[in-house]
Amino acid sequence: MYYNFIDFRKAYDRVWHDGLWNVMRKYNFEERSNQTIDALYGRPNSTVLVNDQLGTPFNTTVGVIQGCIISPMLFNIFLESIMQDVLEDYHTSISIGGQPLSNLRFADDIDLLAGTEPELRDLTNRRAECASHYRMS
Repeated sequence: MYYNFIDFRKAYDRVWHDGLWNVMRKYNFEERSNQTIDALYGRPNSTVLVNDQLGTPFNTTVGVIQGCIISPMLFNIFLESIMQDVLEDYHTSISIGGQPLSNLRFADDIDLLAGTEPELRDLTNRRAECASHYRMS
């Protein structure tokens, strides 16, 4: 069995907002929920404090809000959409109890599984390509 362990660095900080809104529509979130979350994130500004001086504000278009109770859910649906795209029309050679198994996931860590090296290379390339569409490469 071949494995590829992937840890998205600073994954929560890299969730692309416009991509997230698209994912929420894809999963048929109620539009009212989408609007509420969009208002919460609504074109936030960030400012850097250096030596007690505030810098110039700039728009933040990525990342979920640290400490927000819905941030883990938003990240999970974002990553789930990426992995659904990765696994679309993919057939793994590994099964346990008759169930196909191609990946294990925990938070922002993914373990890709394959029965051969070329199969793992294909799965890894699929993951990289799909993640780049969501700006998570």
